[in-house]
Formats: sequence, structure tokens, C-alpha cells
Amino acid sequence: MLIVYLSLTGNVKKFVDKLNMTSVELNYTNPLIEVRDDFIVIVPSYDEEITNTISMFIDYKNNETFLKGFVGSGSLNYDNQFCFNAKDLAIRYSKPLLHTFEFSGTNNDVLKLKEEVNRIAISCT
Repeated sequence: MLIVYLSLTGNVKKFVDKLNMTSVELNYTNPLIEVRDDFIVIVPSYDEEITNTISMFIDYKNNETFLKGFVGSGSLNYDNQFCFNAKDLAIRYSKPLLHTFEFSGTNNDVLKLKEEVNRIAISCT
């Protein structure tokens, strides 16, 4: 399973590095990257531009065909805005919100997401 992510402050990148999985980092300047493997998207929570950038990536060519779900990073200090970008994207694309974590996540967050990715991989075979 491929991990596609956007990291603005470095917290999401730190989390993705802990996963030790194949990953692709998106950026605002060129989100139009084609993928041909099942993937999940991990996004931080900052502004609507994140949702728009990730949507451009998903809508590019056949990327949406391989999309399996979303993961969000954020700060619990923002209450109901915690991981709002991932939640919005999950609704927009009718895909599951697989996990949320605070900042760069804990080892427990890493284990939980890896379990979820394995569950998805098994169900896709």
C-alpha cells in the first residue's frame, strides 16, 4: 500500500517516516502525480487549500480508482476542527477516515495505522 501525503510543518512527514512504507510526498506547486497502486492519503489540518490540493491529486487521471482512505493529523486544541481536512476529503470521496493522530503521532498510532493498512490489503485480494 502506497502512502501519499502532504506535510507543511514536518509533523506528517515524521509520522510517515515512522511507518517505513513506500510513500510519495505531494506539494502545492505540483500535485498532479499519477499513481498506479492502492494508496491512502495522510494530510495535516490547516486550511481549505489542503483539501483543494489533495483533490487535484485524486482527480488526476485514474488516481481515484486506487484511493482506499484518509488519515488526518492535527492538534486537539482545535476541538471540532481536529483533522477537518481528512474528514472533509473522506466525505467528498466517500472513502473511510482510517485514523487520526495528533502532531507527528505516537508509536501506538503507527501500529494502529499499519494494522488498518494490512486489513485493507487483505480485503483487496
